[in-house]
Amino acid sequence: MSPVFQRFFPPHFCATHLRLIYLFLWGLVISALSQPSLLLWLNGIALILLVILIYRCRDPYFPYLKRWLVFNSFTLLLWATLSWRIGTEGIELNPEGMETALLISLRMNLLLFSVWLLLWKMNDTVLVQAIGKLPLPPKLIWLFVLTVRYIALLGELQQKMDLAMRARGYHAGLNRRTLYVTAQRVALLLVHALLKAETAQIALKCRGFRFGEKTNLSGEK
Repeated sequence: MSPVFQRFFPPHFCATHLRLIYLFLWGLVISALSQPSLLLWLNGIALILLVILIYRCRDPYFPYLKRWLVFNSFTLLLWATLSWRIGTEGIELNPEGMETALLISLRMNLLLFSVWLLLWKMNDTVLVQAIGKLPLPPKLIWLFVLTVRYIALLGELQQKMDLAMRARGYHAGLNRRTLYVTAQRVALLLVHALLKAETAQIALKCRGFRFGEKTNLSGEK
């Protein structure tokens, strides 16, 4: 747990699995908000808290800014598609669509800031352990664990393939060759992730691991 959280909240309040529950409940509240002014204020407050937290932990700002820009590239597509419509006189502005795009953009950014705040310094291992403590059916928990595992594997393989392609002088462009290489890249990512996930699952089964059941080191219940 981060020392910043320990200073303002008791340890049991900031338990990892409880932070996941807080995030889920807060996400439901965000989805119910429909006032742009309120969402704008909440975004500002969340952004200020995030900046203070990053500053107190002495982390660089650039990785968060880069992720925020990549994340908001989707909001640009929303604005590009919802801000206009075809009327009787041709293409015209769509006020209702612009309002919808504004609400979606504010909700998405508020949820992103909330995820960064509530899941601060929570890596893949801690996240899997927190998911295992949630009051959910074992099969659903196992599905979440596999999802986290797949995302981590895809991220690692993506970085390795990107470095290998750069070392071979590959440069993406708007041509048929780039589409062909991208399709092969996605296929290789999925195949490698599936193979590694199956290997990890076989290794866990060989060790007598049954998710959702309490076992000791010898595999006995």
